[in-house]
Amino acid sequence: MKARALKPFAVVCLLTLMAACDSNILFNEERRVDEQGWNYADSLVFNYEADDTARTNLCCIDIRNLDDYPYSNIYFNIKTIYPDGRVAIDTNLQFILAEKNGRWLGRKSGRYVDGRYPFCYFKFPQTGMYQFVVTHAMRDTTLPGIRDVSFVIMTQ
Repeated sequence: MKARALKPFAVVCLLTLMAACDSNILFNEERRVDEQGWNYADSLVFNYEADDTARTNLCCIDIRNLDDYPYSNIYFNIKTIYPDGRVAIDTNLQFILAEKNGRWLGRKSGRYVDGRYPFCYFKFPQTGMYQFVVTHAMRDTTLPGIRDVSFVIMTQ
């Protein structure tokens, strides 16, 4: 009886928490990947106008993959182009998508699995337009099973 009484309260708390997290999102842009597979040469480009150099931000990648994606992880290369033209490249960033037993770590809905993967805390050193160029760094030239990739910037 007590467990049933707590369920509606738990749902309200969860919904409130999810809404609070979404209010911290400064930028969330999605790119669809070719259904035939994501070729390593196909860059996903995200542009963000930074206006605050004091705030610490959390950068994340959201990945939507099919449940028959053949790997338990994915590697990315992310190139950041600063407003002044400087370039920084992060290579071989690994995101674990599934446990060793094959259980997906993201939210599964039908054939799709959605996950958010934080990869760095970042203070923008200058205001202006930043460009983030994302490519996969897997051994397959064309990577099957990835449907969408989003670049997310959140306040901390």
